[in-house]
Amino acid sequence: MKKNILLLLLLALSDLVFGQGLRQYEFLYGTALRPSRTDGMPSRTMADSLNHESVRNLYPFTQPIQPFQSIQPKQKWYNRLYDKVFQENLVIINRPGNLITADPLFDAEPGRETVAGQNTWVNTRGVQAYGRLELGERGKDVKDVKDVKDVKGVKDSLNQFSPTFEFYTSYYESQARFPHYIDSLAAVSGGIPGQGFILLSNGIWDHSYATGWTRYTANKFFTFELGTGKNFFGNGYRSMLLSDNSRNYPYFRIDTKFWRIHYTNLWAEFQDNKYHDGPLGAYQKKYGAFHYFSYSLTNRFELSFFDAIIWQGRDSLHTRGFEINYLNPVIFLRPVEWTLGSPDNALIGVNLSYRLPQYTILYGQFIIDEFDISQIKARKGFWGNKFGGQIGAKTWIPLRKVKEVKGVKGVEGVEGVFLQSEFNFARPYTFSHWTSKQNYGHMGQPLAHPLGANFYEWVSFARLHWDRFLLEGRYSRAKFGANFDGLNYGQDIFLSFDSYVSKFGNYIGQGLTTILTYKSLTGSFLLNPSSLLNIFITVTDRHQVTENQGIHSLWVTFGVRNSLRNFYYDF
Repeated sequence: MKKNILLLLLLALSDLVFGQGLRQYEFLYGTALRPSRTDGMPSRTMADSLNHESVRNLYPFTQPIQPFQSIQPKQKWYNRLYDKVFQENLVIINRPGNLITADPLFDAEPGRETVAGQNTWVNTRGVQAYGRLELGERGKDVKDVKDVKDVKGVKDSLNQFSPTFEFYTSYYESQARFPHYIDSLAAVSGGIPGQGFILLSNGIWDHSYATGWTRYTANKFFTFELGTGKNFFGNGYRSMLLSDNSRNYPYFRIDTKFWRIHYTNLWAEFQDNKYHDGPLGAYQKKYGAFHYFSYSLTNRFELSFFDAIIWQGRDSLHTRGFEINYLNPVIFLRPVEWTLGSPDNALIGVNLSYRLPQYTILYGQFIIDEFDISQIKARKGFWGNKFGGQIGAKTWIPLRKVKEVKGVKGVEGVEGVFLQSEFNFARPYTFSHWTSKQNYGHMGQPLAHPLGANFYEWVSFARLHWDRFLLEGRYSRAKFGANFDGLNYGQDIFLSFDSYVSKFGNYIGQGLTTILTYKSLTGSFLLNPSSLLNIFITVTDRHQVTENQGIHSLWVTFGVRNSLRNFYYDF
């Protein structure tokens, strides 16, 4: 019974997008594209998890891959050593109602940027720990059944819900040297994408990275989570609503689930690294409140509504701090913002997905920062019509059905090919505001798409999973208009939108036309599924062409790492 419950949980956490780390190993958690019934339709008992896949859990690795028993059979010492290295978490404390796991973390990546003739490397050490405490009793389990009459006790236990308390923490300390194009991006944003921001001499970066949260699941309807980390809304590789592109930030989140509804309330604290509280003070704070209402119209069609408000913590007149009016969890935020008469940054959006029979999902997003319907009808390129969107598809092509991934006990799935392709865009000045203290960004990095605004992008993936082997190829092409001659053409969301170049005649790609082509090929072998420890080699070809020049980078890197984080270097 525990095994079956675990498999259901793994499927519920399965549909993750592909990044340069954790998301490459989606296959370990099953695939939400695989139907749970032979007729291709999702099971009604799993309707909530399968039909609300756009509300992402970015930390599925906290749940153990294998359902360990509290009493392990005696093994030879070399068998135990093999399991620890290639199968299990290093530390496992598993008692009835309690589970704690812990692992050391590594990321050793020597490399070479061949065009510039530059050696690169990453040297990361870290540790992670996860714990779960069940605060109630579930009743009988399968192993306790000794008589046919006890079957009723098992059924009763399935209908019972045990409140749980969970925690997760991880800490990384890193030194690294990257290719020149990543250094350039870091110099503009104030730090390595998604990470820290201390630059030592000779182009060496030294930074730490911490994640931590506590989660209380009160009943089958409510989950409360407080921590420092990231959040993601959407079905795609990118999210035009809220992505995991930026650095970690403090947040409080409430998830409410009932019937065919999943409603997420999220409050977060961000920072603006362009402003300090005094010469030696900390970065100024800004805050965000988010609602995400997901409704499954059918077993195949999911429709979600999104809204967000960003406001600064203080200005030249007073310290505002956290606005308690935005704590209301059951209404949309725009009316509150109007009632306050505030100049806060408000955004609204929609996400939808449709599951075709068998293994294919179509998905899309639309985000509105600001618009004037009369100006849209006039079609004069009004600068204040700020919006963006996404459309994409992904499919799973099974090659061979297996009862479990080779060497990964307790995981039932298929081996095959995953294909995904999507198109993203944002008009000039989208996500910006009159000050960066209220724009849609955190620590110099966008909260949505890493390119900011004023761009088109097409990105595609092909991935082959075979036992513990993974082969991934990707191709993306983007067109954006960069700023030049000190003018703001709408690509940098950290510039004030009051500095727009022209009131009318604005279009996507205006400014210094830039074409960015990104190709990569990765091969890896999974050493330990519990901590996603793997050996890998990646070849990346990046070509950026403007009207005046081209910048080419060919980067080869290999090594061993725990792929537990998603970082984006593909822009």
